[in-house]
Amino acid sequence: MKNKFNTLNQLILFASILTFVATSCNVSHTENKVVFDLAKAKMEIQAENQNFGNLLSKGDSVGLANCYTADAKFMGPNGPAAVGTQNIQAVFASYIKAGVTKVDLNAIDVWGTDELLTEEGEVTVATKDGTPVDKGKYIVVWKKEEGKWKIFRDLFNSDLPVP
Repeated sequence: MKNKFNTLNQLILFASILTFVATSCNVSHTENKVVFDLAKAKMEIQAENQNFGNLLSKGDSVGLANCYTADAKFMGPNGPAAVGTQNIQAVFASYIKAGVTKVDLNAIDVWGTDELLTEEGEVTVATKDGTPVDKGKYIVVWKKEEGKWKIFRDLFNSDLPVP
C-alpha cells in the first residue's frame, strides 16, 4: 500500500510540474511592452493635419516644412520631388506666394505600426477667399520622430481634368 501511495504522490507531483511548465510557456510577456494604439495614432494624425491647415492659412512655409522629417520627400503634381525640409519649405513658399492658403485634409484611412503609419485621404485646396484651386487624393507616410508624428513621404494628385 505504501508503494502505491508513493507512486500516486509521484504522479500527482509530476502532473503538477508538467501543468506548471505548460502554462508558464503560454504566459504572455507583454507586461513591459507598450501596446500600439492605432485609434490614438489616428487622432494624433488628425491633429497634425489640423495644424498643417492652420500653418498654411498663416502663410508659414517654415512651420509647414517642420511638419516633415529631415529626410522627407514631397511629391506633388506638376513638378519634381522636393527632398528635405529646406526644399519642401521652398515649395510651400511658392504655393503661398501663388495665393494658396487653405487646405482641407480628410483622412479616409490610417494603418501601420508604432514606427510608420500610412494615411489615405482626400484633399481640397483653396485661396484665402475660398476659391477652389484643386481637389484630389493623397497618400502620406508618417514617421515617428522625437516622439511626434511627422510626414516622411507625401504624394498627392488632382481629381480635376487637365486644363
